[in-house]
Amino acid sequence: MKTLYLWVSDKGWTPFQYNELSELSSEFEARNIKLGYGCKLGYECKLGNGCKLGNRCKLGDECELGNWCELGNRCDVPKSLFISASRHTVSYWGEDVIQIGCKRYTISEWQKHFRKIGEAEGYSPEQMEEYKGYIDLIAAMHKTWALH
Repeated sequence: MKTLYLWVSDKGWTPFQYNELSELSSEFEARNIKLGYGCKLGYECKLGNGCKLGNRCKLGDECELGNWCELGNRCDVPKSLFISASRHTVSYWGEDVIQIGCKRYTISEWQKHFRKIGEAEGYSPEQMEEYKGYIDLIAAMHKTWALH
């Protein structure tokens, strides 16, 4: 049994359990979610309204895709990390890049300049330390998760 989270108005992300994706076809139709032939979803995956996934697309465990997201045929989403932090979200997609809010830099640039960037964005000292922890966590993970 797998669990897929779908957005439900006034409830937020709601779990739906299934053995075969076809069991959730009415839920997908109600949200205008389209899955291509042979599409595979990992455990606890989250799909937003209007999401379209191409043929043979594979999404890893706990993947979260927002409303109207579209992924093409044979798309293979790498290991990734998304953190909803105290101020801005932190995103990592298996490459040597971290995005915090709308700022996107290499891991080493974040490690060297996180304080300067944080000050320019009005972060408190506590928030800068919080985000330094996320940057260091991703740097350590990148050593084993790297795509190359």
